[in-house]
Amino acid sequence: MIYLQNEEARQFHITNTAVALGKFDGIHVGHQMLIDGLLEEKKQGRIALVFTFGESPLAVLSGGSRKNIYTPEEKALYFEELGVDVLLEYPFTKEFASIYPEQFVEECLVKQLGVSSVYIGEDFRFGKMRMGNVSLLKSLGAQYHFETHAIPKKTLHGKVVSSTGIRDMLESNLYIANDMLGNPYFVYGAVVHGNHLGHTIGYPTINQEVSEQKLIPAFGVYASRVCIEGIYYRGISNLGKKPTIDGEHQVGLETYILDYNGDLYGRYLKVELLYFIRPEEKFSGVIELKKQIHNDIEVMLEESL
Repeated sequence: MIYLQNEEARQFHITNTAVALGKFDGIHVGHQMLIDGLLEEKKQGRIALVFTFGESPLAVLSGGSRKNIYTPEEKALYFEELGVDVLLEYPFTKEFASIYPEQFVEECLVKQLGVSSVYIGEDFRFGKMRMGNVSLLKSLGAQYHFETHAIPKKTLHGKVVSSTGIRDMLESNLYIANDMLGNPYFVYGAVVHGNHLGHTIGYPTINQEVSEQKLIPAFGVYASRVCIEGIYYRGISNLGKKPTIDGEHQVGLETYILDYNGDLYGRYLKVELLYFIRPEEKFSGVIELKKQIHNDIEVMLEESL
């Protein structure tokens, strides 16, 4: 997959594309319906391209910052797994926000990307002051000879699936959040050295740092699974700051992988959180910690039966 950000994305030119437009925070089941449309177009010889932004438009316009469900690296990994050919993270600036919808279509979609078809959500808005909508895009499509496909909203658990809804559910109900995401919430990153306590108590773990810009569920212990060279292994993961170990710690994910003994330091791994087991705790010592890890594994194994 070609993955371009910032100025490289702005300068990129291509033809014969099927383009999905959106913020894609979380790449939930609604977003995946757009990607499904791209993949059907791909069978007809078109380039499956996702056009999104590196920075949240709301954050840029308000001057604030916003954490994302997935980091840019995680998004790129996920889109590649889904079969996308090109991912453009276009630079969203106040200048870009001021262009009219017609200008965006002509300059970006038609001249830069050679669009043949566009996939959007049914409530999609674009251009200056969000003046552009599905009706306008279809009208411009007729003018520039591309098709516009507006995909209806997806409903689960009596709610319309949205990134906002998933954000609300991540901390309170990971099961529903995962259902809306369509796949388990995950952390992707390099395996780094920890304090090696796990090795001393018989439960060697892998450690991954979690970006400060990533939206995370509640601190605690989760049943998880880890993909290593295409094979999934069951695991127990602690998301938090390791309260049993003295000192300040960055938020990280520490995972004990069942039935695996290889050296993973420096490898980039995807760890999926399946369901919440218990809150993060501070133990009086390693003996109590070892007992609790054993109990956590028993809970996970019983749930998986």
